[in-house]
Amino acid sequence: MNFAVVEDSRSQAEVLKALLKSEGHQVEVFAEGLACLAALKTRTFDFFIIDWMLPDIGGDEVLKYIREHCGWEVPVVFCTGRTTEENAADILRLGADDFIPKPIRYMEFMARIETLLRRRQGARPGMLRFGNIELDQTARRVKLAGLNVDLTQREFDLAVFFLSNVGRVLAREELLASVWVRDSEIDTRTVDTHASRLRKKLALGGESGLMLSSVYGQGYRLDTVQQD
Repeated sequence: MNFAVVEDSRSQAEVLKALLKSEGHQVEVFAEGLACLAALKTRTFDFFIIDWMLPDIGGDEVLKYIREHCGWEVPVVFCTGRTTEENAADILRLGADDFIPKPIRYMEFMARIETLLRRRQGARPGMLRFGNIELDQTARRVKLAGLNVDLTQREFDLAVFFLSNVGRVLAREELLASVWVRDSEIDTRTVDTHASRLRKKLALGGESGLMLSSVYGQGYRLDTVQQD
């Protein structure tokens, strides 16, 4: 998962980043709300963690932009020192999925994040999201950084297989059997051709947050990479 942490306290942001990365997530930190909104014009995030009190704009303004441009399916959690019942109710009414009081208790923080992730994955089982790539298996649609990408049927099926097996070495023979199951005349060179096309179309050289590598003598492996 690709997280955006909007937090002006550098020490707090680094702790949250370390916690999330320890669970295998990608994390980008923004010290100001406007910097996050600017990033959303070219990138997508799967989860937002926002400080209510930011130095430039209010956390509520960031939330409003996210709901208008990213939809209501993306989880948004606020970290805030405003812990009264009235303040909590206001945060949730504005469209946040949860709020975590400051000072943050980190075991509770991770438990709440995991709960929201399970809920989100259960709601849309046909969705695959890694880095800047969003793949909808039901609609057979792929987006890169929020923009639709045209894939052929085979390219789409191959992308699904790669994204369903991130971090695993996939032999060319396994890819052939899974994607070209009914076509016995296709050889492994076809896999290489389609993998090369996918690498270009989905920016799988690391720009998308994913790296598709050829494993000598074996096949291919798709890995998540940390973006600068």
